[in-house]
Amino acid sequence: MIHIDGSIGGGQILRTSLSLSALTSKSFKIINIRNKRPNPGLQAQHLTAVNAVSKICNAEVNGNILHSQELEFIPSKVVSSDYKFDIGTAGSTTLVLQTLLPPLLFSQNKSHIEIIGGTANPLAPPALDIKEVFLKVLEKLGVDIELELVKEGFYPKGGGNIKVIINPVKNLKNFNFSSVNSKEISLFAVSSHSLKDRDICKRLIKGFKANFPIDYRITFHESYIPSLNPGCYIHANISNQIGMSVLGEKTLTSEDVGKDCALKLIKEISSSSTFDIFTSDQLLIYLGICGSGSFKVSDVSDHMNSNIEVIEKFLDVKFSIEDNVIKCKRV
Repeated sequence: MIHIDGSIGGGQILRTSLSLSALTSKSFKIINIRNKRPNPGLQAQHLTAVNAVSKICNAEVNGNILHSQELEFIPSKVVSSDYKFDIGTAGSTTLVLQTLLPPLLFSQNKSHIEIIGGTANPLAPPALDIKEVFLKVLEKLGVDIELELVKEGFYPKGGGNIKVIINPVKNLKNFNFSSVNSKEISLFAVSSHSLKDRDICKRLIKGFKANFPIDYRITFHESYIPSLNPGCYIHANISNQIGMSVLGEKTLTSEDVGKDCALKLIKEISSSSTFDIFTSDQLLIYLGICGSGSFKVSDVSDHMNSNIEVIEKFLDVKFSIEDNVIKCKRV
């Protein structure tokens, strides 16, 4: 059994462990789950991820209760099927999906997944970001995943809904990506219907465009959508490879939210990174599955280092990092 100290990171440590445990049929025990967070232990989103992966591989689990800081997970065979999971809060649907993808992707048949909860959360990629960037990158690895954003769900009520079709693959293509050279930006402003009279989408876009280099061509989209409570965000990407999303906040004007998104995306592009820092973190597990390859990041976060540490426990690979280039090779 693989032993993991959860104090080296947050929820990502748990999600990566669950994904790779189901994928490799290796059992694990994790202690000190999120013990350095203000709300330590399993929260609703984490518990949903545990129970979801447990269901798809008929695992034996101990410690799968709210606020638990210790978990033992003994997987069985992954079963492709139709699954529905309700987080019950505004917890991130995309982080639950992130946990389910690797084992279902390498199962025998197609799976249909429906997840209810939050679709645009602080500290988690919005569903639109996953659809426009992360899944587009996976597509270049030979992965065929369809994501439908049925309904947006904002904090605190959630109620968002995503439906995903996962077509299985036997092997991933070589992990070989070039830096982005395009000058085309795709920009999405999303807001609740209840905020339409304040021109939220136009103001988000205005803030972005006013702070982005004029030599880029920006194609923008405005969406006012139904939701259980007010919310908004802006997403921008270049070549579906480097993206950035920023959520609206009560203390910030829409123009400032747009500006924040623009400045953060400029930083990622200026670093000559292969992917943005958030997509890079999500791709580490797939780089490990490929067994070889590399990509450059704008910054190597503690989040990435702890994620790598867990991946190396489950897969026969070794990562190295030099000048912000992350490399992986089989051992």
